Amino acid sequence: MKAVILAGGEGLRLRPISAGLPKPMVPFLDRPVLEHVIGLLKRHGITDLALTLQAMPQTVASWLGDGAELGVKLTYFVEREPLGTAGSVKRCMSWLGEEDFLVISGDIITDIDLTEAAGFHRASRAAATLVLCRHSSPLEYGQVLTGDDGKVRSFVEKPAWSQVLTDTVNTGIYFLTAKAMEGVPEGTAYDFSRDLFPRLLEQGAPLYGHIASGSWWDIGDCGAYLDCAAQVLSGRSGIDLGLPLRAPGIWAAEEPPADVTLVPPCWIGSGVTLGAGSLLGPHAILGRGSSVGRRSLVQRSVLMEEARVGDRCTLYGAVLCRGASAGRGAVLNEGAVLGAESAAGENSILMERVKVWPGLRVRDEARLTTSLVAGGASGAVSFGDGGVIRGTLEGGISPALLLAIGGSLGAGGRVGLGASGTPCARMLARCAAGGAAAAGAEVLLHDGTCPAAGAWAAERYALPVSLFVEQEGERLFLHFFDSRGLPLSRARQRRLEGALLRGEVHRAAAERVGTWEHLSGIPAAHAADAARRARYGRGPLTPVAVSVPGTSPADRLLASTLEDLGCVVLGKRSAGVPGFAAEYGGLRLSAWDEEGRALPPEQMLALVSLIELENGGGRVALPTGSPVAIEALAGQREGAVLTLDRDGPEAEALYAGLPALRDAAFAAARVCARLGRSGERLATLAARVPRFVVLRREVPLRRGRGAVMHDLAQRLGGEAGQGVRVSGEEGVVWLSPLSRRAALRVSVEAASMEAAEELCARYAEEVRRTDQRE
Repeated sequence: MKAVILAGGEGLRLRPISAGLPKPMVPFLDRPVLEHVIGLLKRHGITDLALTLQAMPQTVASWLGDGAELGVKLTYFVEREPLGTAGSVKRCMSWLGEEDFLVISGDIITDIDLTEAAGFHRASRAAATLVLCRHSSPLEYGQVLTGDDGKVRSFVEKPAWSQVLTDTVNTGIYFLTAKAMEGVPEGTAYDFSRDLFPRLLEQGAPLYGHIASGSWWDIGDCGAYLDCAAQVLSGRSGIDLGLPLRAPGIWAAEEPPADVTLVPPCWIGSGVTLGAGSLLGPHAILGRGSSVGRRSLVQRSVLMEEARVGDRCTLYGAVLCRGASAGRGAVLNEGAVLGAESAAGENSILMERVKVWPGLRVRDEARLTTSLVAGGASGAVSFGDGGVIRGTLEGGISPALLLAIGGSLGAGGRVGLGASGTPCARMLARCAAGGAAAAGAEVLLHDGTCPAAGAWAAERYALPVSLFVEQEGERLFLHFFDSRGLPLSRARQRRLEGALLRGEVHRAAAERVGTWEHLSGIPAAHAADAARRARYGRGPLTPVAVSVPGTSPADRLLASTLEDLGCVVLGKRSAGVPGFAAEYGGLRLSAWDEEGRALPPEQMLALVSLIELENGGGRVALPTGSPVAIEALAGQREGAVLTLDRDGPEAEALYAGLPALRDAAFAAARVCARLGRSGERLATLAARVPRFVVLRREVPLRRGRGAVMHDLAQRLGGEAGQGVRVSGEEGVVWLSPLSRRAALRVSVEAASMEAAEELCARYAEEVRRTDQRE
């Protein structure tokens, strides 16, 4: 069998470890990662290999040559433009011929049993077999759901936690037939996981997934690189460590000196110098020619070739690239990385996840809290549910981070920025504005005072991206919107996360620094637009009396909107008068009817959907997990309900055009327009929506979220991208992972509180039982 190794990656997320190198050539245990892949193939009898190259191809070819020294035969295919994974392999088809072949990524560390996987492929007579493995954190990888027979049921490419349905992920190792490649276009960017495999699945081709035995790591970023090194040393794989075992857990090219304390596991290459009184390990890797000074501590860290650690240094969870140095007394904390030939000065401190780009120097006595990237700074962040970054000023949402976020957003040309009325939120928004202007962007600072206003301004001014900084007490929330006023797509979230992780900061020349423009009157314009768009038909509206007792910025916006519509707005709750309240920064609406009965946000979403079905276009689009009662309403009226995760661009376009489904002011105006047109009471209108109760409960997990979701999906069923959904006579249950902690959310929709509580308790116990199974 022949094999194609995909070795064209740049490794942007792995910088600064990969700076100046193609990702497959990053050193691991003193050998390029690509050499480890070639060694695996050779051990399984696969020696006729093709390498597809794109980034710095000469670096790879000059190092490996024709492969003779490694006992293999290498053929190179160089791309001028990226062709995607399948497009790259398509160029090799004349070399591959008509026999089945293997495709493998050149930037992984694995001891997967390829012989076993090849046997599965042949036995199943698959057009394509995807080699899968179980992973505790599947967000960075393609998620593949298979049946008991191994047949692929569905894919989710690099999901958010709310979309995780299994812990089986795509390793980038495939067995393919020549026939499977026939649908791949020549000379065009085409991907296996995004294009070819979904197409084969749609065509009904025999597509299988094989959950492999063995270990697999994708060293996608600096943290993953360090985790891989630690786990390989812990004996959790059959990776060839390439050095003699001198003592239990101690691999060393030479016998270590007696005046050094080694805590296994440790890996010490050739020509390493160790100072007296130093303590190494556990999980220390010292590459050839590196050195550690006297009385230094090096734990869970990697020193690459010729890296130097001075006397009395402390390294925990750090990576020093080739030729990097840590001066006397330096302290490098978890996740700190020194790029090639960079230096940390004497007694300097690098805080968690700080990275220093190649050739740069941290001054003596400095305490570095943000990455040093040719004078720039950034940090690591992650989006949570709803596309929002959450934190505190002390817990990571710092001025430096906002400056870096602005610099990244500024690459789009125009940026909208707003903040709630607190000094802290305004300060952070202006930091982001400074970063965006420094990147050359046109910055529009507006006076909207709630996230809903930020979303509206993004749509009104067609801004490529808009940020709104919200503060509630000590908590800070960063809301991002696209030009339609919708939260950023998961793909755009990942690009921003990656840019910040890599420390990429955009800076324009002095003469091209961007401009600031202040937009005033956003709340009034927002309210007027919501009132205008709420009307339907040409007849007059009877004035409706409502109460809006809240005093938050979102409530004030809501009250102003209803006044513009012609309503009589009371500032306190009154008997016999319906009332409204804006929640979640004006992104959701709750209400109470004339009898004082509460109508929570889920009930109001159903009510607004009813109005759209009857008085609008007869179709609505909703986020996953919205009330199923809306589907029943649509069915009774020959309407349609689209789901954002399921129905793609069509659903997004429809959702963008119906702001009442996601903006409290628009929603309240739409409801009051209906009341003013029909003469109904809110209680009467609400009674037309089936009564239901929504309950939610969080269940902490001992096992990984993906593993528990996989087991639940296998037993209960579910749809990719929508969690596990179970429907029955008693109600509907959704099971989905939380993004910020190891827990699952049980959401229940039922006709009564008693039924909802019973279902919630039953499925919470089901989650707990599943979590306890090994």
